[in-house]
Amino acid sequence: MKKVIILVSFAFFVMFSYLSLPPSIAHADDNSCILKAAVDVIVEVWDVDDLGNKGPRKWKGTIQQGEKKNIDSHYGQIRYAYTTNMTENEPLSGDVGRPCFNGNIISVP
Repeated sequence: MKKVIILVSFAFFVMFSYLSLPPSIAHADDNSCILKAAVDVIVEVWDVDDLGNKGPRKWKGTIQQGEKKNIDSHYGQIRYAYTTNMTENEPLSGDVGRPCFNGNIISVP
């Protein structure tokens, strides 16, 4: 009887530990996506934290028409802003949130 209680306790502990992991740890290899440009575009990408808030900047740069840029996110969600005016000091438009997992393709703009 004592062995059964110990075994059940251990199984409960293992299951609880796994379920309490943040999504990024439980499925870290799934949190990537691809930005694909329909036209030449300057893009800035931020990670989104587990509460849905804009987090640290992941990447900023230019994507030429037809090119792709791989992005890795921490929690499977990103936000991005962009401009098609290729002037460096041009303000970016939008604050678009998109899921970023399983290598899904996100068209910008």
